[in-house]
Amino acid sequence: MTEGRKLVLVVDDDPDVLRSFMRLLGEYADVKVALGAEAALKVLEQGEFSSVVVDFNMTGPNGAWLLRQVRDRYPNIERILLSGSSYSELSHHLDPGLVDRFLEKPLEVEDLIEAVTGEEP
Repeated sequence: MTEGRKLVLVVDDDPDVLRSFMRLLGEYADVKVALGAEAALKVLEQGEFSSVVVDFNMTGPNGAWLLRQVRDRYPNIERILLSGSSYSELSHHLDPGLVDRFLEKPLEVEDLIEAVTGEEP
């Protein structure tokens, strides 16, 4: 990990999306990726992540399932949820306090960078 940079895990079930996130965020943070929720749990064991960026709709366990695991196992990791649906449409899937930040697709790159780094790009 690079000194002073945040370590971020991006989770999606589309390899092309993961490559895009690495390209977009790599200038601002150290980025690891995981193809799906279960793979993400293995990656989380390998580092001290500052945040996890999770797509809601994935093959296998969805993003809410993963965020519950992250909250229970790694309570200090910021949990960022992405979805093409609105927060209100997903609210019946989400426990109170489960999501620290919600970003609706299509994403504004600046919003994503700010969510991950806490700074304006």
